[in-house]
Amino acid sequence: MEEEPHTLGLALGGGAFRGTAHLGVLKALEEEGLRPGFLCGTSAGAMAAAFYAFGMSPEEIRNIARNLRWLKATNLTFSKLGLLSNNEIGKFIEKYLGDVLIEDSSIPLAIVAADISTGEKVVFKTGSLADAIMASTCIPGVFMPAQINGRMLVDGAIVENVPVKVLKEMGAKVCVGVDLGSGGYRQPESLVEVLLNAFSIAIDRTIHHQRDQADLIIKPSLAGYSLTDSGNSIKLYAEGYRSGIMALDEIKILVEKAGPSSLEVLEQKFKSWLEI
Repeated sequence: MEEEPHTLGLALGGGAFRGTAHLGVLKALEEEGLRPGFLCGTSAGAMAAAFYAFGMSPEEIRNIARNLRWLKATNLTFSKLGLLSNNEIGKFIEKYLGDVLIEDSSIPLAIVAADISTGEKVVFKTGSLADAIMASTCIPGVFMPAQINGRMLVDGAIVENVPVKVLKEMGAKVCVGVDLGSGGYRQPESLVEVLLNAFSIAIDRTIHHQRDQADLIIKPSLAGYSLTDSGNSIKLYAEGYRSGIMALDEIKILVEKAGPSSLEVLEQKFKSWLEI
């Protein structure tokens, strides 16, 4: 019998094509009845969180992710604000999930982006899912910023790569983060890969204080996996699953100690009232 998930929140961090590892973590938790009651994500983590929150299984998400042409040269733009257009992400979301709103997800969902003009963290909890994901995955320099509500928005990793703080604000009692960083870097072979490596190195150097806010950080072993290689999805999924399995006992203890959420208390009171 599955445990009620209302106390558990999962924050999924960025990692480009390493994001497939998030799906393995979700699968491991799901098998033990630890389906999260809150989801928050940044960049690749935002994509994984979004598809899962809208009802897709980890295996389904992994299979369709192979069709994503995220860093292809066909998206080249002549804009002075970025090398590539990130419109492919928006089209990808709408193709598989439709023109949906964030607030319509089956699991409460938040997506993190950053205002490149002010440095402000921007958290999407309502509005167009496709727009929010486009913003959250706009790696500065690689992609043109997303223009939303008068803001120029880019990858949320520069403000909170593993957005545990947002989970707390959403009401999660147990906050678990999944960090895909510090997996090592390959020698770049293109300007895009130079920019990706530089971005990832900078994020890895500043993430420590975010980890401290989590009750637990799951960190798959991703050394040797490229940020740009989409051909390792099965291995990345397996690494995520393994790290999720290793964390299960600790998560169960945390959930048990946290006790029922306010929603669970209300549900129990309602059941008791019906029995009177």
